[in-house]
Amino acid sequence: MSVRQRTIVVTGASSGIGRATAIHLDQLGFRGFAGVRQEADGRALIEDASDKLTPVLLDVTDDSSIAAAVTTVTEATSGQLLGLVNNAGLSLNCPLELAPVPEIKKLMNVNVIGLLAVTQAFLPLLRKSRGRIVNISSGHGLLAIPDKSAYAASKFAVQAISDALRVELRPFGVSVSCIAVGKVDTAVLGKIVADRKAMIDAADAEIVELYSPLIEFFDREVKDLPGVAPLEVGRVVAQTLMTRKPKAHSTVGPGARKMKNLARLPVGLRDMLLYKAIYAGRSS
Repeated sequence: MSVRQRTIVVTGASSGIGRATAIHLDQLGFRGFAGVRQEADGRALIEDASDKLTPVLLDVTDDSSIAAAVTTVTEATSGQLLGLVNNAGLSLNCPLELAPVPEIKKLMNVNVIGLLAVTQAFLPLLRKSRGRIVNISSGHGLLAIPDKSAYAASKFAVQAISDALRVELRPFGVSVSCIAVGKVDTAVLGKIVADRKAMIDAADAEIVELYSPLIEFFDREVKDLPGVAPLEVGRVVAQTLMTRKPKAHSTVGPGARKMKNLARLPVGLRDMLLYKAIYAGRSS
């Protein structure tokens, strides 16, 4: 492949998985366009990459921003695009009754509507190049568990979108892969924990008390669960982009593999195990 044919767009590349993936692909020789929300994030990205990596201001919830990014990539590559990595995403972790509806809408706008909008906008280029789409999902897209209802809904949607598009785009030679990721050790994890605490602190104290066993269990679970470096995800993304026959589904990290295994259990058994783990020793 020529450099033009190895052009990749990565959304949500300001930090975490997206940033690590964009830099890793750059080191492998891809020509990258890294979607960032702020110019400062783009400048920081350039410092750790070659001149083949170009930051692009991209807000996946803004139609004009998406259109501008498509124009930039089209003009810079003569319309050649090998791959789109849909990584941009938000997290929302707390019992549903404590989650503000505006935050749920924001989550869905980024994780689901934004992914659909960006994919739709870049499809003409991907179809022309018989390219590849890689959607970053989560272990919570394999198994919905308490405390993660809204977030799991968004990631189940990513799995569904990937499965539908894989067949929908097959006549055009465009492959679609979905990577379910477990806990990743990045600075973003600290923000997720802080946002969770802020939502809980702002909620009615009596309602919070009702959910205290659930909240305490998952606070411990997050701390104890081993994570992976974001580069590990970047390596799987690169493999998916380069292999002759990319996998439809992949998992990265022990958390995602645990969710995949639990999802295989009968529903009644799974619910009982989760319930006992959370409420063991407490009266019903």
